[in-house]
Amino acid sequence: MILFDADLSATELGARRRKNATIGEVVDTVVAGLFADYVTARADRDREQMLLILDHAKAIDPALVDELRGFDYLAAA
Repeated sequence: MILFDADLSATELGARRRKNATIGEVVDTVVAGLFADYVTARADRDREQMLLILDHAKAIDPALVDELRGFDYLAAA
């Protein structure tokens, strides 16, 4: 079950979740969100949104830019 902070923000469970979340878990969640947003922007052919997402990814980790640009291309055999 996936729970979002917005759903839990005012609850004791939400407070515990935020307290126990590791930096790695938070980064993983952000990166997963970037991939999901990039897929949506690419499907919509929204180049401006794609560039914004790539810029955000570069600020987090420059290697993410290459991963986002190439994640759905067929691998060379």
